Amino acid sequence: MEWREASNDQIDEALDRFAGLSAAGQARVCDLIAEVDVRQSWMADGARSLRDWVAARLGVRHSTAAQLVAVARRLVDLPHVKDRFCNGELSLDQVDAISRVATPDNESDLIEEALGLSAAALDRMARRDRGISEEDARTVWERRQLVRQWNLDESELRFRGRLPGVEGRIFDQAIDSRVDQMSPDVGTGMFDLYEHRAADALIGLAASAGGSDTTLVEVSVFADLEALTTTDQGKAFLDNTAPIPNTTAQRLGCDGTIQTIIKDGTQTVGVGRRTRRIPGWLRRLVIERDGGVCQHPACTNTRWLQIHHIVPWAVGGATDLDNLLLLCGSHHRFVHEHGWHITGPPERRVFRRPDWTPYPTQRPPITGRLAELVRT
Repeated sequence: MEWREASNDQIDEALDRFAGLSAAGQARVCDLIAEVDVRQSWMADGARSLRDWVAARLGVRHSTAAQLVAVARRLVDLPHVKDRFCNGELSLDQVDAISRVATPDNESDLIEEALGLSAAALDRMARRDRGISEEDARTVWERRQLVRQWNLDESELRFRGRLPGVEGRIFDQAIDSRVDQMSPDVGTGMFDLYEHRAADALIGLAASAGGSDTTLVEVSVFADLEALTTTDQGKAFLDNTAPIPNTTAQRLGCDGTIQTIIKDGTQTVGVGRRTRRIPGWLRRLVIERDGGVCQHPACTNTRWLQIHHIVPWAVGGATDLDNLLLLCGSHHRFVHEHGWHITGPPERRVFRRPDWTPYPTQRPPITGRLAELVRT
């Protein structure tokens, strides 16, 4: 078909159908990989691992091969997830996230929850459920490094490094704080590239280290009471929902300023109609719940986010947790100025176009001739 002559509806329908067919095809690929894994037939080709064999056999990146192998192995014990994958209703990335936390007992419930969530939201759910052990955190800490290298005439310094989550968050927020304070170029009125401003911010931090020009950086930790009192119960997360061990949460609480916020699953948390202004503690709750990322399904923006009143305060909306949502500036304008709508409870938000059709459109199962092609 000549797609330039197609209507928008025809293109949307074709995307849904071919995406479903692609997912169903990937499901069959995982099926075959699982069988190859059982037979160990990949060894006959001289591969060092099943992942290497899949990468070479399918001509894909090793990261893609690793995902296919991991999903293939998990699906052996998850018949319902596998069935929805084969029908083209779930994408490979969705199945990957679901299968990380699903069990034969809860897979059906997780599938229904997943159908209303983006792949990014599912990844956050998987991370939160999986958590991180103290041993894993120690491994991350042992990998910390800063490597500096001057060129031959010492006219340029190159460096690279890595930091554990907590220290990385402190570094990240310190850079962002300085970047936000920078003014545009006096001559052009334009801002430099963010990467350039970040480099200037790092220089400024180094130059003012220990001086009065430094700004206190705050890191928010959300922890269950058990996580602050035991080593193996409860969970703790940084403000971007990255899991941390209980011992790390306890260390941060030892010399940090603690603000107690009690969350009751049956009670709305907020300040109601008293004010439109969102207090700091409530802002942190919104960020924690929404994973520190714009909630529009097609967005992964984690910077310069704004908090949106779903029901506007001016027409009776409350400044309560259930009525607040994290959006980037662009998608905030979509809602206010382009007529988009947001419906549903916090755990199942649905974005809707101006005509109230949900976005993204729910992909229907593949049917008829396409289904027969996949099954053969």
